[in-house]
Amino acid sequence: MILCFTLVAGVGLVHALRHDIVHSPEKITDSATTSWLWLIGAVVQLVAIGLLIFRVQLLGPRSAWLQLAVACVALLAWTAARVNISGVPPAMDDGFALLVTAGFCIACFALYHRFKQDSEVADLWLALSCFLAGLSTLSFGFTLASGKTADLTVDFLRLSSYACLHRAVFITGFQSPIRRLLLSEARLRERENELQNILESLPAGMCRLDGNLKLRYSNRNFKLMMGLEHKSIGGLPVDEMLAPDRLPVLRPHLHQAMAGKKVAFDFAIETAPGEPVHHRHVVLAPARESDGMLNGVLAIVSDVTDRETALIQAAETAQEILELKAALDAHAIVAITDAKGFITRVNDKFCSISKYAREELVGKTHRIINSGYHPKGFFGDMWKTISRGEVWNGEVCNRAKDGSLYWVHTTIVPLLGPTGNPEQYIAIRADITMRKEAEAEAQRMALHDALTGLPNRRLMGDRLTHALHTAQGERQHGALLVLDMDNFKDVNDSLGHAVGDLLLRQVAIRLTECVRKGDTVARLGGDEFLVILEHLDPNFPEATSQALDIGSQIREALCEPFHFGTQVISTSPSIGVILFGEGSPAPDELVKRADMALYKAKEEGRNRLAFFDPQLQEEINARTELLRELRNAITKSEFTLYYQPVVDTAMKIVSVEALIRWKSERLGLVSPGQFIPLAEQSNLILPIGQWVLHTACTQLKAWEQDPARRHWTIAVNVSAKQFYDDGFVSNVLQTLEVTGAPANKLRFEITESMMQVNLRETTVKMQTLRSLGVLFSLDDFGTGYSSLSYLKTLPLDQLKIDRSFVDDILTDPNDAAIIRTILALADHLSLSVVAEGVETVEQKQLLMSYGCRTYQGFLFGKPVPVELLGSEIDAVHEAQAIVQKVRSEQPLH
Repeated sequence: MILCFTLVAGVGLVHALRHDIVHSPEKITDSATTSWLWLIGAVVQLVAIGLLIFRVQLLGPRSAWLQLAVACVALLAWTAARVNISGVPPAMDDGFALLVTAGFCIACFALYHRFKQDSEVADLWLALSCFLAGLSTLSFGFTLASGKTADLTVDFLRLSSYACLHRAVFITGFQSPIRRLLLSEARLRERENELQNILESLPAGMCRLDGNLKLRYSNRNFKLMMGLEHKSIGGLPVDEMLAPDRLPVLRPHLHQAMAGKKVAFDFAIETAPGEPVHHRHVVLAPARESDGMLNGVLAIVSDVTDRETALIQAAETAQEILELKAALDAHAIVAITDAKGFITRVNDKFCSISKYAREELVGKTHRIINSGYHPKGFFGDMWKTISRGEVWNGEVCNRAKDGSLYWVHTTIVPLLGPTGNPEQYIAIRADITMRKEAEAEAQRMALHDALTGLPNRRLMGDRLTHALHTAQGERQHGALLVLDMDNFKDVNDSLGHAVGDLLLRQVAIRLTECVRKGDTVARLGGDEFLVILEHLDPNFPEATSQALDIGSQIREALCEPFHFGTQVISTSPSIGVILFGEGSPAPDELVKRADMALYKAKEEGRNRLAFFDPQLQEEINARTELLRELRNAITKSEFTLYYQPVVDTAMKIVSVEALIRWKSERLGLVSPGQFIPLAEQSNLILPIGQWVLHTACTQLKAWEQDPARRHWTIAVNVSAKQFYDDGFVSNVLQTLEVTGAPANKLRFEITESMMQVNLRETTVKMQTLRSLGVLFSLDDFGTGYSSLSYLKTLPLDQLKIDRSFVDDILTDPNDAAIIRTILALADHLSLSVVAEGVETVEQKQLLMSYGCRTYQGFLFGKPVPVELLGSEIDAVHEAQAIVQKVRSEQPLH
């Protein structure tokens, strides 16, 4: 401000002096210099306004800026006296005047806008000053060549601008500070009053002692606590305020506070004998000046009588609780949880019975000891009860860390919070394991056979009734098997009843091992047993087959010799079977019919399994015989492998598919369609599949010495049961190692249905074998659960088009379109393709035109023993040549 307005005043003075000279006749040519001096003054004023707008404060002492301004004015006066600016065109003067005027207008607008926002009157006066200055500059530009009247107008506007500027500076520099000072004083008094009210309203007594420990200030509560509310205690020494018996207690603490330490302590006051003791809590803090020097002590005294009384009562209550807890811990199992059921505390008996350490239990829920015995609804009902704040009682079976079960009678008490909702739960338990075991043993003895431990006739009746209801409700089948041991009376008569009892116990064990989980084995009495099979197939023939399989396993298991020390007993069972489901008779009638089937089995020569339905008997007998022969076929080596060639477009064999054939000594040649499904159902597919794999690998090893066949691969069909057997991969690796067969010449053919079982396991097993070089082909592609995601995920290298598409390829355009699509898809995925079931040259030619390069079918050879492999290829060559010749002789239309 000093710099700018000194410059403005100086430039105005120089301009006035030059103006008088210019208007004299002899100096009229120097008017341009005075014009520029006037404009320079306006620019300096505009700069000053800008500094005020942006609140710029120049650094340095004010005297230096004043000296700088005087020097600048002197320099400007000296320059104006010696330099003539007559050569400047008037248009330039006018343009510069307009530019300065625009600057004043912008400054005026900015100041007025700030006035609208902040309501500062000084900004309004500054805006008016800018407006007048701009108007003055504009008038100066247009009246540059006019007379004295115009000059007076310009000077009047400029002086008015200075007056407004002076008013703004006066408001900013004098009125505003005074107003702010008065406002600050009012606020300070308001804050002092507010602080005084706060101090007087504090529930604690407060006082301020000076350096001589004389009282400078105290609030009302302090006076009340000290019993001095009716006395003037300002300036009173602390020794006179306190009772003589309290001084020795307080003086050391006061000295510590005066030494600069914060001190807190408690003391008790006895007002009169027999009166309640009052407790005080005192905090002494050193008081300091603004420079940090100690100048007294600030004391805060609180009445803590209620707190101390509560602490005493709490200590008494805690002692009482400890005594109760000790008594409870000695006789009960106790656990405390939070509102969410997380364990927060357990006693030693809880740890003892659960076998868990306290650290393993705290922070967990009671799921850690959940035995799974109770249904989910059991604990749901319990939580509903205790969540309502009600006490729950019940008997719970828990599982200890070592897996053993134990029973407890439980009482859960919710501990409610202020809102009425449970915040904690305390569970008090009593061990009732011995009582429950005694009850279970009594019930078991009432419902189970004492000799074998199996369900007796009474429990069997309940379970058979339940099985009937389940089968009817779920529209499934079940089966009832009644059996007894052939010639058991002879065992009792010859070896004694003790051995007979041992035999019955062993029979019970073998029966239990033969049935599935959920099935029932019961003893009806003597040597008669009963088996209830549940959840059989809804289809009657399939259910019959399942019942036959389990019955056959039972018969074979019981035919195995029984060893009792040095004694060996060989016996056999006779079994009667009846299926039940919708429309079945009552349980008693079912048992009677099963007995009838049992008698029929005995009439047929014992060691038999007979169904009550006579219409299925012949079929069942045939299946039983086929199963028996199939088991013997493995040991008798009645299987052989046939091979069917897979050829390329040049009719050269590139690979073969291994196909099992069975020629039984008793049954003759048995179709694979008959014995393969039976092998799948009876788990015989595992040893049969292993035999096929071993034989094919042995053949691969033998072909390594044959130059014409060493490049052939052998494809082996793998069943789902064989593939998902836990030992499948290890068996393949062991077979390759034992036979020495090259892994990259072995190919497994899998079906699309296998991918629906467990895609992840399928992928892992295939990738494991693929890493060794074993190849995989997807058989019967397009007929199962086709999915492009399988082709992308599984490590396949070949697709086999099912023969159902090839059969009608010449007549059905849909089949032809499907085959073209499969070929295009395989080409995109870099998979080779084999067309199965090719039986005519025309089919082969059409497939070749579609881009298929490998074929399999009767056209190239039926499955034959290895020594006849490839003998039919020459005949196919001749047939193909005849077809080509006939086509070439046909006239063109």
